[in-house]
Amino acid sequence: MQKKKRIPTFVKIIIFITIPVLLAVGAFVWVGAYYRDVEKIYPNISISGVDVSWMTREEAIEALWLSQYEQRAASASVSVIFPDDSVFFITGADIGLTTDAADLVNDVFQIGRGNGFISDTFSFIKRLNSNMLFFDIIDVYDSNVIHDRVVDFVDEYNTRLAETEPYLNENIVIITKGAGQEPADSMVMKDIVSMGLFESYETGLPVEVVFVLPEVDTNAWELFLIHNKVYIPMESAVLDQKTLLVSNDVTGVEFNYLSAARYLDDVETGKTATFYIDYIQPETTRADIESLLYRDVLGECTTWVHGSADRVTNVRVAAEAINGLILKPGDEFSFNEVVGQRLWSRGYRMGGAFIGGETVSVIGGGVCQVSSTLYASIVDTEILVTERYQHSRSVPYLPRGRDATVYWDKLDFKFVNNTEYPMRIEFELDDRDLTAWVIGTNIDDFPSPPLPEPED
Repeated sequence: MQKKKRIPTFVKIIIFITIPVLLAVGAFVWVGAYYRDVEKIYPNISISGVDVSWMTREEAIEALWLSQYEQRAASASVSVIFPDDSVFFITGADIGLTTDAADLVNDVFQIGRGNGFISDTFSFIKRLNSNMLFFDIIDVYDSNVIHDRVVDFVDEYNTRLAETEPYLNENIVIITKGAGQEPADSMVMKDIVSMGLFESYETGLPVEVVFVLPEVDTNAWELFLIHNKVYIPMESAVLDQKTLLVSNDVTGVEFNYLSAARYLDDVETGKTATFYIDYIQPETTRADIESLLYRDVLGECTTWVHGSADRVTNVRVAAEAINGLILKPGDEFSFNEVVGQRLWSRGYRMGGAFIGGETVSVIGGGVCQVSSTLYASIVDTEILVTERYQHSRSVPYLPRGRDATVYWDKLDFKFVNNTEYPMRIEFELDDRDLTAWVIGTNIDDFPSPPLPEPED
């Protein structure tokens, strides 16, 4: 019987060591061959709170909702409403808002890869037993776009605010509180825009923000200056007694700046406040005065001119000298001064006149009928007669006591315009009817002459 050979001990040792090694190497090679080439992210890796271990890149992108975030980034928007109701508007697309998520997914996929078979296999095995690696998605955008657009908008707004002055519009005055005092801060504005954009980015909804300027105190002195710009004193029309010209009337413009100051205390800086204007109508307008001028017949009288044609001529020449004469308030009318000396060279002829109780023929005879007719027109009015003489005997054209004789350089007929308005004297000789009118303005303390009694 053949005796079996025994395996040497050293061989057993080699076999004992070699087999596990071979198994380990085989396992290592298998792991490396299988997992190194699989298109999945190695274990224990998290992106923005999402465990992306064992996910393909596409699965990771889907798990991270990247397509939704890209849509939100493009549609994100913020509107900032300024106190003057101007609006700053910007979108995520304007600033190129996006994320590094796609690049980050690619980066985490490459963790443990790219260094050769052995190194990559060791990295994979190490990831199996390592702590979780955390990565965060970073938002990417062009901050210069926000800066430039905000600065431009704020500069324009501040310029408008600084140049805004109160203005009058029909029956209101509009004042911007804090104009030129408290400009908007572009740094504050950039923070508001950035936060608003990212809020819209997160929620998927547009964001609207009201921009509020720092409060400023109401300056009563500045309001007083504004009041002075708006204020127009009321002026009534006035008749210039010297020139007889009527001044223009002015409607007053006023607003209560003390009440405005109290109201502005409750208004936000940069907001406009509206105050109603008080229009103060003049007590007397130019049209009022002009409508009064020469409105009323203060006195009127008609007499019949008797006698020769030369006497009629003398009456006509004297009446024409007076016709159209205007007396300003306070002016005194003098017959002799207005008519002048009765001379042949001035058109006067010989006519009958009373001298010493006798009828005689003198140059200019008959002009007393002109003075008498004028006197008779005002004798029953409040017009102040300052000089008047009665004929030595009755005249045929007027009742006794209603006549006024004149004689050059000796006897005169005078009266004063004692009304507040000018008066005009008019004469008309129609055939032999001589009519005198005194035309002016009746006022309460200057009654119209009495109307004649009706005939039976």
